[in-house]
Amino acid sequence: MEEGRGANFDGVSTDRLEKELLEEIHQKDIVQLSMLEIIHKIEELEAKLNTDDKGGEWKVRYETQLELNDQLEKQIVSLEEKMKKICGNP
Repeated sequence: MEEGRGANFDGVSTDRLEKELLEEIHQKDIVQLSMLEIIHKIEELEAKLNTDDKGGEWKVRYETQLELNDQLEKQIVSLEEKMKKICGNP
């Protein structure tokens, strides 16, 4: 049936109208189910995003700490070399 045009049901059986109504209700139910599934998926993705953000923060902290450790190791080596020069090599 076409929407928006004057409803003229002359010659249309109630069985056919009932069938079309049931099909429309079924389509509406399918759309509502799809919407619920999409909303649920969005919520899952948002929760994962929030979890990933926290994990990302720890990853950045870890990488920063590794860089700091490397710099400290280089300083230790440099200071040990300076001590050897000052104190002499036994």
